[in-house]
Amino acid sequence: MRPRPFSRAGLRALLLASACWWTARATARRMARAGWRAPVPVISVDSLAGDVALPGVLAVIGRLQGRGLSPVVVMGRDGPAAVRVDARGHTCAQVGGAALLAAAFAPTWVAGDLVAGARAACKHARAYGSSADCIVLSGAAYDPGLDKDLSVAVVDAARGFGNGLCRPAGPLPEPLAPALARVDICLTIGPPAAQAQFAAAWGQAIPAPHIEGRMAALATGMDWHGLRALAFSGAGEPGHFLAALRGLGAEVARAVTLPAGGPPGPALVARLRREAAILAAQLVTTEADAVCLPGDLRREVLVLPMRLRVADWGALDAALDQLPLG
Repeated sequence: MRPRPFSRAGLRALLLASACWWTARATARRMARAGWRAPVPVISVDSLAGDVALPGVLAVIGRLQGRGLSPVVVMGRDGPAAVRVDARGHTCAQVGGAALLAAAFAPTWVAGDLVAGARAACKHARAYGSSADCIVLSGAAYDPGLDKDLSVAVVDAARGFGNGLCRPAGPLPEPLAPALARVDICLTIGPPAAQAQFAAAWGQAIPAPHIEGRMAALATGMDWHGLRALAFSGAGEPGHFLAALRGLGAEVARAVTLPAGGPPGPALVARLRREAAILAAQLVTTEADAVCLPGDLRREVLVLPMRLRVADWGALDAALDQLPLG
C-alpha cells in the first residue's frame, strides 16, 4: 500500500513542531507562577483555543444573579490601568465591545493587569457600599496572576480545539492535556450535530464535567421573515449569528466578517453601506458589534440579540454550591 501523502496542514504542523515546543515550554513556565488570592471567589470563563467566550460570560453572570448574587466582571485589555466601564461614556476603541456589552449586565472592569483589575473592583465595591460576591474573569485562561476558584472553558463545538497543537502549528498556547487539567467545567456551544461531532472528537480527552449550550435569538417581537440582510460581525466564528438569522426566516444576501480589534473604520463603513445599497439589503449585526459602530451607522443597522441557552446547568450549579458565595 502506498503511504498516504501529508496534507498541506499536516506538513505545516510537522515543520513547525520545534516552534510548538518552545511555545509550550514558555506557557508552562508562566503558568507555574503563584497568583494573588482575591477576597471573593474568582470564576474564570474563557476560551482555550481563541473562541469567543462572551456568550459564556453573560450566561454565567445570569446564573449567578439568578441565585441572588452580585458578580463583578474583570476583563483583560491592553494598557496597565484598571478602568471601570461606563457604557455611556466609553467607546469600543477604549474598552472593547465585549466589555461594553458585559457592562449592561454587571459592573465591569478592564485592565492589562488582571490583579490590578480585581483589586480595583473589590476596592470600589467596599468604598461605595455595593456588593461584590464574586469576580467573573475573562481573558485569563493562560494568565496565572489571579488565583481561580472555578474555571469554565468555553468551546465552539464546531471548531473544537482545532488540530490540538500548540502555536504556531495550531491554536493552543500549550498542549491540551495540561490546559484541560486546570478546567473544572467544559461549556461547548453549538447545535446538536456540532455537539455530537465535538463529543466524538474530543470527549475522551476532557476530564471535567461537560455542559452543552446553543445560541438562540432573543425574542423581540420583530418579524424577520423575508428580510433581505447584509449580515456583518467581528466574531471569529459568525456561524451562530448567521444560522439564527436564517432560522428566523431572513435571507442572508451577503455575510461580511469584520476585522478584529476595534470598530470598523470609515472605509469599511462606506463599503458596508455601498454593498447594502447594491444588494437592496438591510444591514444586520450582533449586539457586541453594534456597540462598536459609529453613531450614524448604528442608526441604520438592525441588531439581532442572541443568548446562550443551556438545558442543564447541573454541573455549574454543583460547582457553585462548593464556593463561599454570598
